[in-house]
Amino acid sequence: MYNNNIKHREAAQLTAYLNTLSRFERARFIKWVAEECGVSRATVYSWRYMCCRIPDFAKEIIEKCADKEIFIEEETEDNDKTETGG
Repeated sequence: MYNNNIKHREAAQLTAYLNTLSRFERARFIKWVAEECGVSRATVYSWRYMCCRIPDFAKEIIEKCADKEIFIEEETEDNDKTETGG
């Protein structure tokens, strides 16, 4: 998968989670993630709005803060197919 596709998918997954929170909870969550990742809130917003990819270490921290899995690898059809003999 291309970097741009990955960036868009991850941002959509993060945004979907953030949309489950109230405005106040979302602001606190973004601040918490920024502090845990050692980045600015602007960087977290850059991840959300597809300006750049979310680093793997940050995805782990985001999921830890959310206490749930957010970033789910979507498999392509080619990866889902299995060959059977005979």
